[in-house]
Amino acid sequence: MAFFFVYPPIYDAICRLFKRERRTVLVPWEDVVAVCGFNPSLGPGAITGFGWNFALLPPDPERPGYTLPGAGIMVGVGGLPGALAQWEYIRRFMEEGAEAITPSAKEWGLEWYDAYVAREKAACERTNDKARWRRFRRKRLWEQARFAHWYTEYRMKHVLPKAVPKGWLAEWSKPLPKAQWAKPSAAVTELSEQLRAAYQRGEKFTEMGDIEKRFGVEVAPPAQSAYRSLPFAANLY
Repeated sequence: MAFFFVYPPIYDAICRLFKRERRTVLVPWEDVVAVCGFNPSLGPGAITGFGWNFALLPPDPERPGYTLPGAGIMVGVGGLPGALAQWEYIRRFMEEGAEAITPSAKEWGLEWYDAYVAREKAACERTNDKARWRRFRRKRLWEQARFAHWYTEYRMKHVLPKAVPKGWLAEWSKPLPKAQWAKPSAAVTELSEQLRAAYQRGEKFTEMGDIEKRFGVEVAPPAQSAYRSLPFAANLY
């Protein structure tokens, strides 16, 4: 537990020692690259497991085909459908706003987990399925699920806020004035409208395939231009 409290100041001290400067890179939304990678785990003489990663990466305008070193977000996913769903969740939030997505991003923390277990228990009691309830509890115990949700909540509330300068995240998260909003290209706007109509028809994004070919819309590659960047915090140290 002591590590949770000493990590942020130790990390800051190392940054000061090596004079590392952290910067926030402002990337046009249409330039962001989404990638899903399949990563087999290799052991001595055999493949021991499989994993999938989903990443959002800003391209390097100075080197076409490459991404900015050290930049981007990567998370583990259950497979290609999970990566597609993750991407579409983020895309709709970015292009249509918070009202276009479901509240599933709140599925963390002890309050959510306890409510989830209570719903499962009530369902098993209604059907008198004691075997299902035992399997459920055994699986959650094996996964250390309650500890995982507690630890996630602890990090979100106590560890992560100490990893950035005080007040920086709130300042950075302020919405831009509407006059500064970037306007998407006509092709991207048309694709968004086509997808919105497809959802209203009950179609699923994970089953659509190549949406540019599906809807006959060709999106031009983004222009290669230098990205503006800002210091991570004006008074970091």
